[in-house]
Amino acid sequence: MRSQIWVSDVVRALEIARTDGQRARVLEMLGFVPGAAPATGHVTPFAGPDGPRTPVEAPRRERRPEPAHEPTPSTAAEEETRNVDVTEELPLLRPVARIEAVDTPREPVEPLARPTAERVPLPHLPLFVPGWTSAILRAMVSRRVTEGAVDIPALIDSLAHGRPVGRLPRLPVPTMRYGVQVLVDRGPGMQPFRRDQNDLLERIRAVVGPSLVEVGYFSGTPQRGTGPGARWTRTAYVPPEAGRPVLLLSDLGLGGPPEDPQRGARQDWEHFVGLVTRAGCGVVALSPYPPRRWPRWMTNLLPLVSWDRTTTASRAAVRLP
Repeated sequence: MRSQIWVSDVVRALEIARTDGQRARVLEMLGFVPGAAPATGHVTPFAGPDGPRTPVEAPRRERRPEPAHEPTPSTAAEEETRNVDVTEELPLLRPVARIEAVDTPREPVEPLARPTAERVPLPHLPLFVPGWTSAILRAMVSRRVTEGAVDIPALIDSLAHGRPVGRLPRLPVPTMRYGVQVLVDRGPGMQPFRRDQNDLLERIRAVVGPSLVEVGYFSGTPQRGTGPGARWTRTAYVPPEAGRPVLLLSDLGLGGPPEDPQRGARQDWEHFVGLVTRAGCGVVALSPYPPRRWPRWMTNLLPLVSWDRTTTASRAAVRLP
């Protein structure tokens, strides 16, 4: 199979040749001469109207302008058809003097209800998760008593040390038979949470039992007057019987106007906790404010449980003594 000869091969060969005779010999050998067949049949010699030209001279040749051709009858007809205005054949639109209303079917609309004097309460979202509220209340108002199963490790320790066993030691278990005293703060700071207080009272009565729940309302601090009724019927605070836990639904003076004279101060709450402790009762507070707002003296004074949706029964039990 013979190799193909390209124009580039001719150009390289002509650059190497020194004389015209050598160049003519190269063109003759490569088949780029008039009348000679090309070596491969794919490359033809360059020839023009003035005679044959070499491949080097062919690109330099200037193109001559082509003579103008007279338009044929068919070409003139096509040109005349091309210049016709196509918009003349389009139909004209009828002008509109005014905007015509379009009748669209409408669905029947029910009229609004007439206003009445009846007040419909808005949906209430409690501070505690409804499904967890009962478990949280049990953890807060229960009292632990040593009435469970026998404490085997304690019994073995007594026998190993030779101490007499007059009564079997038992494990502590929670109980709610002592009931609970619920003190509800009606001061300005707890006014936004009044509905939550009322709803939680109903849940406490359902969990503990209505006969074991003692409710007292106060404003500021319990020492300034506590009672189950209106403000003018309240009397001096009296702690419950020994063993009954006390549950405070209060912000302990964190909310409300700062200049309120009835606002409870640190000394007032310290005095209150002392009264309850000397009566042999435990006290725990349920605060609607987050723990980051609790001052150190407040957390050191009594157990505090956050009254919000992040609280669970296990978290409430951790904060209790």
